[in-house]
Amino acid sequence: MEMDDYTARVLDVIKGKFGLKNRSEALKKLALEAGNDYIELAPNEMVLKELDAIYESHKKKHGNRKMNDTELRKLLGL
Repeated sequence: MEMDDYTARVLDVIKGKFGLKNRSEALKKLALEAGNDYIELAPNEMVLKELDAIYESHKKKHGNRKMNDTELRKLLGL
C-alpha cells in the first residue's frame, strides 16, 4: 500500500498514542473509530445471545423490583 507523508505521520501518531505495534494496527484503530460515520458495525450474534441470557437471568432473579435511594447509596458505598 502506498501512502503520502501526512498519512504516514497520522498513523505513526495513532500508533504511538495507543501503544500499537505497527501502522497496520493504527489503520485498523482509525477505521474502527471513524468507520461508524460511514458503516454501522454489525453486532456479533454470540454477544447478543449472551446479553439476552444475562438479561433474562437478571429479570428472573429480580423481577420488576426497583431500588430505592438508600439501597443504591449502600450499594455504591456512599
